[in-house]
Amino acid sequence: MNAKDISVEGLKLKVLAYGKSGTGKTTFACTFPKPYVFDWDNGMLSQRGKDIVYDTYISWKAFEFKLQQLERECPYETLVVDSVTTMEEYMMQEILALNKRIEPTLHEWGRLVDWMQALFLRMTKMAHHIVVCAHEQVLQDEITSEILVLPLIVGRKLPGQLPLWFDEVYRCQTAKSKEGKAVYQILTTADVKYTAKSRLGVLEAIEVPDYNVIMGKMKGKEVN
Repeated sequence: MNAKDISVEGLKLKVLAYGKSGTGKTTFACTFPKPYVFDWDNGMLSQRGKDIVYDTYISWKAFEFKLQQLERECPYETLVVDSVTTMEEYMMQEILALNKRIEPTLHEWGRLVDWMQALFLRMTKMAHHIVVCAHEQVLQDEITSEILVLPLIVGRKLPGQLPLWFDEVYRCQTAKSKEGKAVYQILTTADVKYTAKSRLGVLEAIEVPDYNVIMGKMKGKEVN
């Protein structure tokens, strides 16, 4: 194989989008083509009036049943998990129930990491766009004392590991226009404070949070 033969038409993005509440994570995810949303946050009100298919989940078993259905036959082009922060809580509840425990030990945390990694590997194999939304947390590095902003996932290792499982990691944020109106943005490049990355090679450090804008830049590069 040769990298120059990779076509934009066949490109499926694997995106982690994280940020504070109200920064447009769900709206960004729903700009992707024909999405199905695993709604863990009961947060689809912002998409009212749009042709977006979703189910709201409060059970890991219900999520697993639906995912298995979609693995067999999926009529959607994009799968959205919104949010992994909340989903993780239900995942841990299932692990504790299986192990007949009330509080997690190191063993349960290890199982959680394994389950998360296995889940995203499964979804990646489905050859669809994958968008996983997460809330954010602010941490202080124990060695350098630097302030770090990471996806909100509990556990010591998971916040740092989660971005490694995705090709694209964007921090959703807002700014103000000259008129004082809120402007939604995605940060695509990491700095000393924020985690972000893009392997596409065409995005600015701050971009418009829209699938069509991203793919438009990719197609422009392919033509050039």
